[in-house]
Amino acid sequence: MNLLTLDLNLLLVFDAILRTKSTTLAAEELSLTQSAVSNALRRLRIAFDDPLFVKTRDGMLPTVLAKELADHVHAGLASFRQAVETRSHFDPLTSDRSFTIYISDIGQIVFMPRLISHCASAAPNIRIATVDASPKEAQHAMSAGEIDLAIGLFMSFDPGFHQQRLFREYYVVIARDGHPAISAGLPLGIFLDARHAVYRPTAGSHAMFEEAVERIFEANGCVRQVAVRLAHSLGLSQIIAASDLLVCVPSRLAHAFNGYANIRVFPLPFDAPAFDISQLWHRRCHRDAGHRWLRHTVASLFDQTVGAHS
Repeated sequence: MNLLTLDLNLLLVFDAILRTKSTTLAAEELSLTQSAVSNALRRLRIAFDDPLFVKTRDGMLPTVLAKELADHVHAGLASFRQAVETRSHFDPLTSDRSFTIYISDIGQIVFMPRLISHCASAAPNIRIATVDASPKEAQHAMSAGEIDLAIGLFMSFDPGFHQQRLFREYYVVIARDGHPAISAGLPLGIFLDARHAVYRPTAGSHAMFEEAVERIFEANGCVRQVAVRLAHSLGLSQIIAASDLLVCVPSRLAHAFNGYANIRVFPLPFDAPAFDISQLWHRRCHRDAGHRWLRHTVASLFDQTVGAHS
């Protein structure tokens, strides 16, 4: 018996005859003709070199071999049905599925508190892990099914990914409350004269913004006084609250800091480009029910667009 030569659809017929004890009832259950079921049984008998079922007054009863196969076939089909139904139906209230999200440290501060708070009641057994990597590494992991969703600003993803815009983001300036040079507002002159902390993570989007800032200084004939350069947002608000430095950060990060440190948030005193924050996923999981739930959840919590697609 070579499993590679066996049409696994025949096992559905085997299981139906086993339960109904009738080729006629098996045909009705499977929506097949009786001749199709009889032909399938003939092929099974040839494949296993055994009658498998014999006709008696009590119906089609299994042979010794068929009885030995019965539990294995039934369990295998049940397992396969469960796998199919798991992907076509998803109940967040009962699921204990794990999702992995590719997100920066800024994204973790901005997105995760609200997402975790929502899941505590809507999906109490769901598990979420965040990872940080290079965009190229993330794409490979998403293609391999190791990362489910990417959230942030992405400009260089390859074909084969779906993208949904969530909101438009812009930069602001944060300074400590009580900064000696700042009162009601932050004019350009004070911004140009101040000492700065430069927050420059690995994401290319912030590098583009910093280039725009440097052009503002050059256009005004000034040299930017940079006291510290930071690669991570951790501790940034405490640094600003304990100094007279200014730093430019995305607005949602600034407002997340605002509740935890002695800082103030100001609009930029010059024009600078805004950018789109999106969620991306690989096409291989586009129709997965659990993945659709995750994307809809993120969109419902953060999407500021109209007619967002799933």
